[in-house]
Amino acid sequence: MTIHSDMFNKFKTPKKWKKEGVYSSFEEADNMRTALLATNTDGKLEVKVKRAGPGGNQFKVVSYYPPPSENQKTKKGKKK
Repeated sequence: MTIHSDMFNKFKTPKKWKKEGVYSSFEEADNMRTALLATNTDGKLEVKVKRAGPGGNQFKVVSYYPPPSENQKTKKGKKK
């Protein structure tokens, strides 16, 4: 059995979510999510509210901002 290189290309690396905070009510967590999304200007930020804590009685706000792609990385060089 041979393994083709194109098999490895279809698997993506998992997203690295950043924990923004843990709150005792959904309303507090939703307010934080709304504030984070309001500061986003390019529309790439993803924010989730997830249940957390013992028994799911707390709410965690997590965010993900995609890293720049290879094409968008800035070149280091001479300043004009």
